[in-house]
Amino acid sequence: MTKTHIDRLPLPERQKNALRQARVTQNLIADAVVKRDKLTLEEKAHYVEIIIARQPQLVGTIIVLKKLGLTEATMEPLMDLLLMVTIALKNGQIELPPASEDLVDMCFERVITRMTQETDARLSALEKRQASQDYIEQHPEQWLLAYVFNLVQPMKQSPEEDRIVNLFVTTAFKYVEVFTELLHPGWTQKQAH
Repeated sequence: MTKTHIDRLPLPERQKNALRQARVTQNLIADAVVKRDKLTLEEKAHYVEIIIARQPQLVGTIIVLKKLGLTEATMEPLMDLLLMVTIALKNGQIELPPASEDLVDMCFERVITRMTQETDARLSALEKRQASQDYIEQHPEQWLLAYVFNLVQPMKQSPEEDRIVNLFVTTAFKYVEVFTELLHPGWTQKQAH
């Protein structure tokens, strides 16, 4: 999406600014999804090797989820998310350092805190909506965030038990936060709380 298109969107200015800052653009995501869906098993295996080499902490999350009882079918969208981001980064010629265990833990805590705030009975519906809107509007990787919101929506409506749904949703948003931190170092310090 071009700067002119972004300027015309009926969005708050800070969200338009975030869209302009995104390094994983709408086009990179769209192209990566198309490419990912056309991968052969051999090509997928190659990308999984890339993910293991570049982001072992994130792959470790998949292993932990399996031990916690998530089925391969439930975890497949998470692996597809990692594949898509890896392809998008490669297509965008974006190199990222590996996420440290501390960074992954920090992002996990951030996601848990957000999820807790969204269900906090002490907050009014308006306060919950405003907190969510603030988070979305200032997020520097708007396209990736939107992709994950769409990814988790069917899971929230699924008949899976709450524990499985929470693990899936938490992991998906943790991935967004980790990639955002790697793409925009120090983003957490810039957020308005």
